[in-house]
Amino acid sequence: MVERKYIAPNAITAANMFLGYLSIIASISGDFSKAIWFIILAMVCDGLDGKTARKLDAFSEFGKEFDSFCDAISFGIAPAILVYSILSGTTVIGIQNLNAFLIPISFIYALCGVMRLVKFNIITTASSEKDDFSGMPIPSGASVVCSYILFVKVVKDNLGIDLYSVEIFIALTLLAAILMVSTIPFKTPDKVFSFIPKSLSIPFIVLVVITLKYSMFIVTSYYILYNLFAFFYNRGKKESDEE
Repeated sequence: MVERKYIAPNAITAANMFLGYLSIIASISGDFSKAIWFIILAMVCDGLDGKTARKLDAFSEFGKEFDSFCDAISFGIAPAILVYSILSGTTVIGIQNLNAFLIPISFIYALCGVMRLVKFNIITTASSEKDDFSGMPIPSGASVVCSYILFVKVVKDNLGIDLYSVEIFIALTLLAAILMVSTIPFKTPDKVFSFIPKSLSIPFIVLVVITLKYSMFIVTSYYILYNLFAFFYNRGKKESDEE
């Protein structure tokens, strides 16, 4: 019989998968805004299940595997379907001559996301400790895809400026895929944003949530650029010291 302490975190994980499933349906239906928000809500569940497991000391290998399978749906398959749907939605976005690339671009993202999760499961064990990542975590990959579309849409709706570019969207999708399977170390978000005083952490989170349509893209970009800069800086410094 399953111990009661495992029920809550696994239920939240299941909600993560359900939201990813709803996102896929929304993408297929052409409702890209809903698809994006379902993925964002899945990210919230992905963060809550870990916090709940730590609070209840409810870590298990089953929970780790279950979380990864659900993440594969919500942050691997769902964003890939979203990418495919957006790039094939010529009547909505006006894309032409991309039919030959639709499946490869979206599949590469999904493949790299699943490979990222497999690597994570192989090199980690279920515990209360949260270490740095080898390669970009898959929720950040999904955030790259979703936040760009969310950002350009709100800028166009509110300011009348069309910042959308097919080339940039494809480049960001492929960049996210590459970073997920890379060996570049990515610090946990709390370390990247450690410059924010603890007394201001809650107001900062509230501000990000209120302005999420803008801030999600900015925060995601900062997180990625910070880790890339740290990686290349440390590697250059190491090579310099060796010389």
